[in-house]
Amino acid sequence: MALPTFFGCLLIAYGPLLGIFFLVIAPRPQWTLLMVASGFFCLLAILISSVIWYFGRTTIFGTIAYSVTIQEVFRVAFWRLLKRTEVGFNLVASNPTSPLNRHKMAFAAGYGYALMSALISYISPLVDSIGPGVLMCPSCPGATLFFVYAFTTSFFSLLHLAWMMLAFDALNTISTVQGKLKLAWVFVSHFAASFASSLNSSDTIYLGCVYGYITCIGILAISTVLVTKSLTARR
Repeated sequence: MALPTFFGCLLIAYGPLLGIFFLVIAPRPQWTLLMVASGFFCLLAILISSVIWYFGRTTIFGTIAYSVTIQEVFRVAFWRLLKRTEVGFNLVASNPTSPLNRHKMAFAAGYGYALMSALISYISPLVDSIGPGVLMCPSCPGATLFFVYAFTTSFFSLLHLAWMMLAFDALNTISTVQGKLKLAWVFVSHFAASFASSLNSSDTIYLGCVYGYITCIGILAISTVLVTKSLTARR
C-alpha cells in the first residue's frame, strides 16, 4: 500500500495548490513572479526559524511562537516591498484601474507563501510514506501521521492564502480600527492554528488531530468570510 498511500497523501496535501496554480496562477506571468518572490520571503523566514531552533533547541510551543512571529514579520516586509512596485504591476494588469488589483496581488503572494510552507513542512513525511513501514499518529491511533499531516498541510495552504489577503487589506487600511483588527486576527489565528496542529503529535490528548482539524476549519471559515466582505466592499 506504499504507493497508494504516497499518491493519496500527495493529492490531499498539494491537490488544492496544484489546481489553483494551473487554473489561476500559471496563465498570468505577473502572478507567477509574485508567487516566486513571496515564496522566497517565506523561505527566508523558515530558514531564520530553523537557525534559531538549531542553536536554541526550544520546546515545541516556543518554536511555534517565534516561527509564526518571524513568518508574519516577513509577510509585512513583503507587503512593504510590493507597495513600492504596485504601480508597475498595475500597469501590466488586465484591468489597471480595477479596485481588486491589490487583492489579486495579495492572492498571488499568498499562494507563494502557501506553496513554500507546504513544500518544506510536508515533503519529508510524504517521501517517508513510501515505506517501509508506517508511523501511526499518537493522538489518533487509527490514522497514520502521513495521512494526518496531509490534511493539516492542505488546511494551512488555504489559510495562508486567506491570511495574506487579509494582511494586505489590513496594512493598506492600517490607520483604521478595522484594519488593525484584521491584522490582529491574522497574527492571533496563525498562532491558534499552529498550536492546534501540535495536537497531532500529542500522546496525552485522545483524538487531538480531530480537535486540530476543527480549529483550522473554524479559522479558515472565519478568514474566508472576512476576505469575502473585503472583496465585496471594494467592488
